[in-house]
Amino acid sequence: MRRLDPLTRDRVAKAVRLIDPDDVIRLARRLVQIPSISGHEGHAIVALMAEWLRAAGIDAVVQDLDPDRANIYARIAGNEPGPKLLLNGHLDTVPADGMSIDPFAGAFDGHRLSGRGAVDMKSALAAQMAALKAIRQSGVPFDGELWFGSEVGEEGGGWRLDALLPPGPIDCDLAVVGEPTELQLCFGCRGGLHFVLETTGVTTHSGMAERGVNAILAAARCIPIIYELPCLNERDPVWGRCAVNVQDIRGGGLVDRSVPDHCVATFDVRLNPGTSVERARIELDAALENARAADPTLRVAWRLIAPAKDAVSIDPSHPFVLDALDAIECVTASPPRLGGFPGGCSAIELIRRGVPTVIYGPGSVAQAHSSNEWVDTDQVITAAAGYVAIALASMRARREPPEP
Repeated sequence: MRRLDPLTRDRVAKAVRLIDPDDVIRLARRLVQIPSISGHEGHAIVALMAEWLRAAGIDAVVQDLDPDRANIYARIAGNEPGPKLLLNGHLDTVPADGMSIDPFAGAFDGHRLSGRGAVDMKSALAAQMAALKAIRQSGVPFDGELWFGSEVGEEGGGWRLDALLPPGPIDCDLAVVGEPTELQLCFGCRGGLHFVLETTGVTTHSGMAERGVNAILAAARCIPIIYELPCLNERDPVWGRCAVNVQDIRGGGLVDRSVPDHCVATFDVRLNPGTSVERARIELDAALENARAADPTLRVAWRLIAPAKDAVSIDPSHPFVLDALDAIECVTASPPRLGGFPGGCSAIELIRRGVPTVIYGPGSVAQAHSSNEWVDTDQVITAAAGYVAIALASMRARREPPEP
């Protein structure tokens, strides 16, 4: 460990000893048991979170947004002025339709917690809340302000992180986002290009199909063009190639037994740092124009269905990253892996606002949104200790508080 002094390590150890694994898992289970589907989160989940935090002696505020939606935030003040650190995670989940397990049972077998939101990302919220509780109850000194903020809508239901950040209540200098990284420390996340590719054909009777233009076949020829764009195939040393996913395709016509005249394919493209939205737009426009030139019957267009976002990252040698690496090693006895988060998350907005941000959380993103979503609860407990250590390392007190 390069940066943590013995006194800070002792303070971290004192606070970490107060983390009760059973308490953390019990809280995570209760959070999973409350449905909070994106866009329809309700108030039950923030009511539970506020009650739990207040019982731990922490000021918590429910931030009402819409009649049936609310964010939550909490704050612990340090002994002296100093950095303001935010522990962040979204409280909404993707829908639970089609899951192969009971999505809201909060089943726990002693090693895995299962259910919608177990890994994305209610277990991380429980770990962050447990970290606040441990620091609060330990009484260890730190300088600055430790914030917890959890928002609705990150999964597509009207994202309201903006309500927490300025001019909202949380004006932070540093941030940790608890997305599932398998306890890898990530210094950035991918951007996104969410769009539809639409082809238009010419309808004829199926018996005279050769006289029509099949919109589904046209889409099938265009889909590989997206996958082959040069900017999406460059290999980044951290993120690898950009992630391209045609996630939905719908086509047909108004008349049965006819050549389809309409097809729409939906794409979710995740952009690496170094691959800008603007470059992807230019290459996509040029590739489709070339396809039209090669086939005069091809009628194809594309349009965004969500705001496009460039990837973000901070320098892996940033002092906050180095402090976080040493802090995690302090509680795990081994250096964490350093990398890049493969999806998008709150770090996009935070880093754009000039807030150095890392991503660190329990579980694998491969389990997120899955039909049998689960999280390794050993990682949840380790994450809670990691959040304690990152907080106290990045806000370490310059002097001991005066005796009462």
